[in-house]
Amino acid sequence: MTMSEQLPATVESVALARRAVRSFAAGLDVDLDGMTLAVSEAVANVVAHAYDEGAVGVIELSGSASPFEVAIVVRDRGHGLAAAGVSHGAGFGIEIIRRLAQHVALEDSTSGVALTMRFRRGGAWSAH
Repeated sequence: MTMSEQLPATVESVALARRAVRSFAAGLDVDLDGMTLAVSEAVANVVAHAYDEGAVGVIELSGSASPFEVAIVVRDRGHGLAAAGVSHGAGFGIEIIRRLAQHVALEDSTSGVALTMRFRRGGAWSAH
């Protein structure tokens, strides 16, 4: 099971991404609230930091489910963290994401950033 969305890098896309993830992960026995919050933070970071003001940007949102986990990737094609003067993990958003996801990987380049979040399937929290 997979998901693939392309969203504009606008504030409205935070809500669009939340809905897409909720729709994709519904019934996958995963912490849907935690996943949705983590994706909201990741998309908000893209909107705030990935592109120069006034530039048209895109957010690539993808997901895949295996029997044991759900992986969500939020990718931008912006200038990268180093070019923006942002250090890896300096903000509160990434710290929130790290507390919610079981695994977080950040790939930074001059052609954008890819944030991969992995969420465990199953567990007491998923029954709520």
